[in-house]
Amino acid sequence: MQRLRTEIERTPLRQLIGCREGVLLLGSCFTDNIGTWLQEHWLPVLSNPWGVLFNPASIAMSLQRIIVSNDKDIPFELSIHDGRYYSFAHHGKWSGKDVEELQLQLVGLDSQVREFWQHTQHVIVTLGTSWIYEREGNVVANCHKFPANTFVRRRLSIEEIITLWNPIIEVSSDKHFIFTVSPIRHVKDGLHGNQLSKGTLLMAIDALQQRYAERVEYLPVYELLIDDLRDYRFYADDLIHPSTLAIEAVKELVTDCCFSAPLKQYMCEASPIVKAFLHRPSDPESEEYVQFRQDTLQRKDALLAKYGMAVPTFVP
Repeated sequence: MQRLRTEIERTPLRQLIGCREGVLLLGSCFTDNIGTWLQEHWLPVLSNPWGVLFNPASIAMSLQRIIVSNDKDIPFELSIHDGRYYSFAHHGKWSGKDVEELQLQLVGLDSQVREFWQHTQHVIVTLGTSWIYEREGNVVANCHKFPANTFVRRRLSIEEIITLWNPIIEVSSDKHFIFTVSPIRHVKDGLHGNQLSKGTLLMAIDALQQRYAERVEYLPVYELLIDDLRDYRFYADDLIHPSTLAIEAVKELVTDCCFSAPLKQYMCEASPIVKAFLHRPSDPESEEYVQFRQDTLQRKDALLAKYGMAVPTFVP
């Protein structure tokens, strides 16, 4: 039979994720798809607490703040634009009109992420681009629609990315890092420019893998969409972002390569309960639906008890 796809090898990672093992997901907006899926199944997961971060420098700097730096509870430098205060170390979802309130939120956020880090076994990092924006010599996580002439744009080198991530991985000997590259194409750089950017990320990850072979692994999400599926039906109408069908394919890849056997079984048992919670009745106050919700909650509690799990309490 003629082959219709150049399928990637679904080789399980050396370290697999267990049911009760904490997972921190960081990176591009593609991270949110996987993070939301895992959170919906009540796994001990924290996804993009600082908001969507696209480049490896901003992600590394956020981690350095909570695990390498000894400076805790230090106020952030905030800038005002159109009546709102922003931090160039965070995504725009962390902004506000009250500067003192925003400072408290950001310092408290780091404190909560630092606490979650203590119970994290796996760190999934999705890198989107090697292009960065600098303002007054400092890398920004987001430009927040400030005037373009206040930023300098350039592409990180492979060596710069390695230098940023070395100290993080060095001091995190108890963590398992899973790197991926986002399949979302940054076409404003041109297709060739996008490939140069993605190639830089891939080469940097490969170097980190070679240096920390026991603790750094790579999941081929980028190759799944670009080389395996390779069809515009797997993209949304903008022809850039993955479609719902593609995201389901990525979930299968994560399940096949990253999950332990008990976690795979748990996800199978949890999925129908999750779908039951998503059910939208015509009359949410009806006796039948109230009983349905109670039965579904009991099923959920029984499943979590069976696997010795607890619902995560911190979801920023």
